[in-house]
Amino acid sequence: MKPTVLRLAVWGLTLILLTACGRREIVQNPYAVFASAWRSNVSVGDFVFGDAPRYDILMSVDPDNRRLEGTALVRLRNLSGRPLNDLYLRLYPNLPQLGGTMQLTGVVVLPERYPAGFAYTLNNTAARITLPQPLPADQPIALEVAYRLEAPQKTGYVLFGESEGILNLPYAYPMVPAQTRDPASPWRLEIPPPHGDIAVTDPSLFVITATVPAAVTLVATGVEITHSVGISDTIQRVLVAGPAPEFAMTLSRHFQHERLTLDDIVINSYFLPQDRLAGRAALADAAAAVRVFGQLFAPYPFTELDVVQAPTRYLGMEYPGLNYIGLDTYRSQSESQEILVAHEVAHQWWYALVGSDPFRYPWLDEGLAEHSSLLFMDTLYGPDVADRIRTLRWRVPTEWAVKNDYDAPVGQDVTAFNGTNYEILVYAKSALFFDALYQTLGFETYLKVLKTFVERYRLQRPTPADFLAVVAEVGGIDPQPLYEQWILSGPQRQVTPTPPPGE
Repeated sequence: MKPTVLRLAVWGLTLILLTACGRREIVQNPYAVFASAWRSNVSVGDFVFGDAPRYDILMSVDPDNRRLEGTALVRLRNLSGRPLNDLYLRLYPNLPQLGGTMQLTGVVVLPERYPAGFAYTLNNTAARITLPQPLPADQPIALEVAYRLEAPQKTGYVLFGESEGILNLPYAYPMVPAQTRDPASPWRLEIPPPHGDIAVTDPSLFVITATVPAAVTLVATGVEITHSVGISDTIQRVLVAGPAPEFAMTLSRHFQHERLTLDDIVINSYFLPQDRLAGRAALADAAAAVRVFGQLFAPYPFTELDVVQAPTRYLGMEYPGLNYIGLDTYRSQSESQEILVAHEVAHQWWYALVGSDPFRYPWLDEGLAEHSSLLFMDTLYGPDVADRIRTLRWRVPTEWAVKNDYDAPVGQDVTAFNGTNYEILVYAKSALFFDALYQTLGFETYLKVLKTFVERYRLQRPTPADFLAVVAEVGGIDPQPLYEQWILSGPQRQVTPTPPPGE
């Protein structure tokens, strides 16, 4: 479509969706369109809908050529406490580790349709948008952003791009960076290294209209509320999502699909035809994890959860309501699929519900998700299995890091680690911290800590100090000695390095 047609369609879609909610409901609740994505009995805590970025995106996806063209209506509020002359949008596909290309083709300020100048910055991973006039503090703004995207075709670990007929497209839109509410430095603009998570964003609202070939299965964050047949054998699918930190999607002509309903939650599994049995197993594992974590921590927040077979080898990746599960676990490493599914589903609590800071404190949500997977396996299979996880998955790698000069304080930002020790320390060593708390507090008190942590910080981004304060208040102990032992401690010895286990 031409940009003008895209623009009219975006505004028309917004009007249609709001009109569908009913004229009285528009006045009373302009966010009613998002109700289908969030469970009605789950609180959003102190989340303020009017402060959240909102994206109304019309995109056309060509999976065969790995291309996307889109127009995004982006609305946000200036939370910095001072007037802003510039805004930023992150263009994460331009990161070297993702290997894609995202370009803006036009930015205008609405409703006046003033053109806004922009320049690429932060190694092309962001666009700095110069406003025609300063945006006052606490005032909203709406931008119309036209963009195009190209994704690579690769082999091996593929988080973004196509492999084996599966096209992963996270970060496939210009993303508003998290705001700090600090007048001196209002935006979070770090460049993520290859070994860490990528996006640092605030919980947002999404209305996505994606035009895709009719023969292609689209799996995405959120829920589909309607679809219609388009031209040239395409389907236009309308999805809503949020509050959620980001939107991600995956497409394939080959996916098969099975689902089940757990209470009011629809759980979906998407997989390649030759991996049907493993796809069914992933569905069962995801449902079990939702059930267990919903009882241990808090109810699952979204109305839908998707697990999708992805070309991420034996690794997974979490997005709101959507988990990539590595293709190898459907085949040669099937013994690790269940705990991988449990870990990734746990991120729906320790990331999507209780926000995380993957740059400054990567250990906080990764360690919680990793320890949650132990609680899941313990619930299903008992303490012997849990002990094996402690030993083989956490203690052995951590001891190897100590012996081979890869140990470091876990309580550092993501740039302090490298491709060898990031997973060992941020996952395994930090899980040992949470396990030490678990052993000290006991099952019931430890769960009270986690439940309080969820209730107090849902849809916020807590710091380690916030978590430690909850431990002290609810658990009745001083967590500082354990925190210093496992999170703040540095290298303990240095010897001649040997290859990591399994290499």
